[in-house]
This record gives sequence, structure tokens and C-alpha cells, in this order.
Amino acid sequence: MAPKQPVAGPSRIKASSSQSPPPPPAVSAFNASGSFYACAQPVLGSADKVSVWDINTDRVIAELELDASKATSLTWSSVSGSGPSKKKRRKSETTNGSEEALIISTSLGSVVAFSPKRSERIRQIEVGQVTAATSSSQGSLFATAKELVFVDINFNNTSTRFEHGSTAPITALSILPTSSPENLHVLLGSTSSIVSLHLDLSTSKVTHTSPPLPVSTTHVTALYPLPISKSGCSFLVVSHDDRTVSQYTLPSPSALAKLSYRYAAPTPSPVHSCSLNPSHLSVLHYSGEISLFPLPTELDLARPKSGQSSTIKVVYGQDSRLATLCGAVFVDDGALACGRSLGGGRVKWVRAAYESPDGSIQSETVVKSDGQDLVSSANQSDVPTQRFVAPTPLEVPAEDDGEPAAALPADVDMADLTLGERLLAMPNGDANPESAPPTTGPTNAASLTRLLVQALHTSDPALLNLVLTHRDPILIRNTIRKMPPTLALPLLKACIERLGQGKGAHSRGGGRGAAQNEQQARGTIQWVKGVLIERGSLLMTMPSLSISLAQLSNLLQERMKLYQPLQSLSGRLDLALSQIEIRRLAEAQASQAQGKGEGYHYIEGQSDSDSDDEVRVEVGDGDGEVEDVDMRVNGVDSDDDEEEEEEDALESGSDEDDDFDIDGDDGDEDSDGSVEYDD
Repeated sequence: MAPKQPVAGPSRIKASSSQSPPPPPAVSAFNASGSFYACAQPVLGSADKVSVWDINTDRVIAELELDASKATSLTWSSVSGSGPSKKKRRKSETTNGSEEALIISTSLGSVVAFSPKRSERIRQIEVGQVTAATSSSQGSLFATAKELVFVDINFNNTSTRFEHGSTAPITALSILPTSSPENLHVLLGSTSSIVSLHLDLSTSKVTHTSPPLPVSTTHVTALYPLPISKSGCSFLVVSHDDRTVSQYTLPSPSALAKLSYRYAAPTPSPVHSCSLNPSHLSVLHYSGEISLFPLPTELDLARPKSGQSSTIKVVYGQDSRLATLCGAVFVDDGALACGRSLGGGRVKWVRAAYESPDGSIQSETVVKSDGQDLVSSANQSDVPTQRFVAPTPLEVPAEDDGEPAAALPADVDMADLTLGERLLAMPNGDANPESAPPTTGPTNAASLTRLLVQALHTSDPALLNLVLTHRDPILIRNTIRKMPPTLALPLLKACIERLGQGKGAHSRGGGRGAAQNEQQARGTIQWVKGVLIERGSLLMTMPSLSISLAQLSNLLQERMKLYQPLQSLSGRLDLALSQIEIRRLAEAQASQAQGKGEGYHYIEGQSDSDSDDEVRVEVGDGDGEVEDVDMRVNGVDSDDDEEEEEEDALESGSDEDDDFDIDGDDGDEDSDGSVEYDD
């Protein structure tokens, strides 16, 4: 059969499988104006780091590392000021007014209010294990296993609690716009159903509970309220592993919600998150495609309709691979800001214009993005082109005059070294290498320091693995000594993270194994030892050092759990092998003794008259032939051949037996013809 010929047709965009998947929608959110984007990502073991991006400048403006805990929910809300900040401020600066803050619930049961503008925590309260959260202009609402906890904008420990009465865990929350300062109209999403509640804040009671409304076969992941229209209050429902967004409408606050519209995308990928503006709805899918729908002006509750969509795609590379997006939001009329995940916690924001010059919506919009985020775009000339801006350096002990390379600036552009940096990196800061005294360690410590600084600044796992593969203790000590002191803690965290990962953990496929093997871990431990020795005085001044050391201790304990069982098994095997060897030797000696006997050594010319051994000789009467001779020593035959010859002689002899007892040299003759010799 002839091979099938290729058929010409429209080219398809290839999906990218090498990029990291988008973060869960529960731990990623845009603020109300759509200018900031916050996302929680894992960094070390059981800890998460929350990063806040400024979409307009395409930069990270604030970061918060949680204390050995995971983020369970993340929302934006307004929080009243808490007095002067901990940082140094002018006397005229106060924080008495309200400000936009990030509300983060952790796996340890605490809720943190974080200010991206000041890059610090505002307040922290204990609520319990939060399964879902939402915020409005009145405050924040959190769902636990049995209760709903409402915290106002003052964000203090004075909270209002309500029993929701749901047996299934709450997976989504939303506050409807029909709420008032005294009453909250809340939607609860759980496994395959939603419930409407009315909460009275003054009496802490639930005044209304609607019957469960089935909306999907899977659990609800997000609820988005829509503005109030003449048909009532509508909201969107997003379910797990579902590509369709359903719109339900409440004709009145106490009525049962009815299905009013459907937004079905042509792509089979499930929905990740949604974004709204007054006229359109954008639906981001896990594949990276964005479906754009116009919001309906009229609703028919009796016969719901399905809207038509247009598609927005962000591609990169020469083969136009589909980029993975972590979020999308409306930035202005006719454009979306799409956040492309670059891996390693990096996000590149791309602007996608979906409107034509005549004002109509394009059926398909394809935006090309650069393969690497190395420089800023041309329309952002006011943004610095360097990829990292170091924080304010800590006060550290004065370095020795003999190590001038430790004073290298940390906020440099990761490009070629300038002439001043090259002179500063040379031994003793001398431009003449011949006049510099010889060093005791390797001569390439300066270049390795530059690679290490670049790897830590850019969070490049491949470059960091290349640096950490060096195992020479002298090279490691010299490199850490020449490294900027502010990078001591990031290097320690990177080493601890490397110890808990297998080979090729950052490569495609996830690598092999759950931790480093013996050879790999031996080199990483050398770097940990070098950091603690060279920068121990600086690390002791950092409050977060105890968390990193606790993670290192837990990691070492996990690795040592197998040592005691293996040592016990090795001892048992040694004991069993020794017992087998002893038994084998005993059996060999027993078989040797049974086969040959003890033996008797005879030397010709020497005799012992007092010997107890006897030689019995029997002689016949008639012929005087020897009848039987017993030449055994201690009852053991000395020669088998001689015994056979004696047996043949006995068979041919006389039947009459005469006994002769020979005891010595002298004796008397008996009457029966036998001769007896006595001593």
C-alpha cells in the first residue's frame, strides 16, 4: 500500500510542553484596577514566595516569603493604616488612611495583610485552615471547614463568624453586589453545587439559605459576580476540568438562581481564570489560549443562549509555539495584558490588541513574544534594562583589606566586566599581575564568582548547577570569600534546595530521584560548609537563618533515616556469614577426624615396653600357620591392603585355632600347648 501523501491545509500552532504550568487560580489574582498581579510560587520545600508584578513596567515590585508555610488563597482588599511603618520614614509620612493590600491565607491557619507599596506586612491574624477566600470594599471573607469568618477593613482580631452548615468543603466564595453594610449576600461553591446565604453582620446570624443548585459534575473553582442588570444579579461559575463558563442570574436576592447564558470555547482545554470589563469577558485556558466573548445585553432565562468567541494566542520561537500564560486582564479599551510564564518564577507581560481599526473584534489575534526576556521593549525606555536590582545592602562586618573583590557592587548589569571591575577583581587590586603575590588556591576564583553572582541574580538553575559542581575546597572558599556578602543567604538556600532535588530536576521530565546521590551531595555539602565558615558572622544576624537551618536539619534527618536500618542489616549479615564460616570449619575438621583417625607415629629402633597396645596373634595347632593378626592401632586399621591379604590366608588355613598371647620376653609353657610370655 502506498504511503499516504501529505495534505495541504492551515498550519496549526504547536503546543508547548516544556514550560511550567500556570499557577492555581486560588493563589493568583489581579487587583481591582488590573495594574498589579500577585502570585504564590514554591521556593524551598514547604515554603512559598508571593511576588507582585507591576504590569505597566513589567517588573517585580515586592516579594514576601512565607515562614515555612504554603499559601492557600490570595485576594486583594483595602486595609486601613496601622500607624508609622517599621522602615525609616519622614515625620510627615503616616499610614493612617486605607491602602490596597494583598490578603494571603497560609496552611498554618494565619492570614497576612501585605502592602506591596511598602513591601512589608501590615497585620497578621489567626483564622484557621482556610479553603476559600474573597474580598470586597467592606472587608474579607474566609471559609473554613465549619465556619465563615468575616474580617473588616481594620483587619484586627475582632471578626464575625457564621456557621455555613455545609458538609462538603467550600472551594469558592463570592460576595454579590446586592450586599449592604449590614447584610452580606454570599455565594458558596462546593462539590458540584452552589448555595446562596444572607449574613447579618450585626447579629452574626444566617438569615437566609437557598437550596443547593447543581451546576456541574465537578467542584466549583471560581465565582465571578457581574454588575446588576434589569434581569437581576448575575454571576459566572467556573468548574474544575470544564471548558464552559456558565452564567446564572438571581431575579431577586431570595430567589433561586437560574441558568441564563453559556460561554463555550472551541478549545478542549479547561478554564483557568476569567477577566471582565463592562462589555467583554476573557476566558484563559490552561493550554494558553484566550477566548474572548461579548457580554450579552439581554438575557432569556427560559432559553439560555451560547455566545460566539474570538481567540487570542501568544506564540514564541521560529516554529510559533503556543506560550503558557499565567493570567490575562483588560488594561484598556481593546487590549489585554497577558502574562507569559518563563519558568523559574519569571513572567513576561505582553500586550494583545484584539480590536480592529474600525472597532470590530478580530476573529483571531496572534501575538509574537521574544524567546528570552533579556531587554525591555522599545516603548519602555524609562525602565532600566538590567534584570536585577539588589535590595539595600545589610550592615556587615568590615572585610579584610586583602579581599577587595568582596566589595563588588551587587546591583550591576550582568554583562561584560568593566575595566574598573577587572582591576578590582585581580589579586590585591593591582593592575600588574606580575607584582601580585601568588595565591594559595586556584586562580579562576574570580571568574567562578562572577558566574555564581549571575546565577543567583537571574535564578538560572542550569548555570547554578554548573557552578556548584566544583568540589575543590580551596576554590569554594575563595569563591565565597570574593562573593558579595548579601548573596550568602541566597546561596545557602540554593544549596539546601539542591540537596533535596534529584539529578536534572529543572530539566524536561523532572529529573531522576527525589534527592541527590552520594557523589552529588558531597560537593553541595562543601558549598554549605564554605558559606557557614566564610559568612557565618553575617548569617547569624539574619532572622530567617533559623528557617533555612531547620530545613537543612530536616533534610539531613530524612537522609539519615535509612542509615540505622542499613547498619543493623549489615551487622546481621556479618553475624550470619561468620556463623556459616565457623560451622563450615567445624564440619571439615569432623570429617577429617572420622576419615583418617588420630594416627600413631612409629620410629624404627625405638620401643616402649610399657605400651598398652597389644598385638594379638592366633596360630593353628597342626600347621602352625598364623590364623589372625590384629595390627590396628587404637582400633583403626592401618592398611586396607594388608587386611585383605590376611583374610585370604585365614580362609586357606586349618579350622583348629591355637591362641598365643605375647606379653613380654619371658614366659612359661602351658599344658594345652600354648606358650605364654609374662613380664
